[in-house]
Amino acid sequence: MSRLLVGFDSAWTVKNAGGLVGIVCQDEGDHQDLGPPVSANFALAEEMICEWQRVHVPSETILLIDQPTIVNNRQGQRPVENLVSSPVSLRYGGMQPAYTGRTGMFDLEAPIWSFLRCFGDAREPLSPTNRSIVFETYPVLAIIALGWTLPDQQRKERLPKYNPARRRTFHQNDWEHLCIKIIKEFQRAGLENIKGWIDSRRTEAHKGRSGLFGCLFVSFGCHAYRQRRALPNGRATGIRRNCCSLLQVLGG
Repeated sequence: MSRLLVGFDSAWTVKNAGGLVGIVCQDEGDHQDLGPPVSANFALAEEMICEWQRVHVPSETILLIDQPTIVNNRQGQRPVENLVSSPVSLRYGGMQPAYTGRTGMFDLEAPIWSFLRCFGDAREPLSPTNRSIVFETYPVLAIIALGWTLPDQQRKERLPKYNPARRRTFHQNDWEHLCIKIIKEFQRAGLENIKGWIDSRRTEAHKGRSGLFGCLFVSFGCHAYRQRRALPNGRATGIRRNCCSLLQVLGG
């Protein structure tokens, strides 16, 4: 049995692009990378994932995407954002609310919805009938769940300040810390091509941010699937009804 595991740092709007990376996982433990991360808009991402499915014929496809997949509220935060904002803020992180009033991102005509429909939409991912499974994935929650936070004197741990677009808060050492953690995951899986791509961007954060997030999602996906840990998500509220507990998602 094989699984296509895809990390997509999402394009968010029709004009933008995000990092896309994929690997094929076998039940026997073997992994095959599908090349280094590429910059892709929604149309290209859909085309590449469908081509991977055609060529490798996986038993199922798991898509980890950094963009809300269920947005029913017209304003304010979604229930899932109310749930996760506390553990994120305790580690000096923040999150942007998703609501349908954000035109181009979450209104009825936003490109995310047609993209998701190609891969099973936001159906219950643990159903045995689904061959394509979509998980909304928070980079900061993935970092917390994997135990990749940094020590902090006041709050025990903090999230790495890894975003080079935020020059006032960006720390190069934090970026390299995250790169090293992801490199080790891909090295453990024998995925040398992706490992080499990340290693080449350890000192060039501005060139690797989107691709690194795609790699982060794949790392988290491998870990979460091995542990059989559910993610907080659900069609009506954004919270998965049958998730074990938020503490499991956060690695507790």
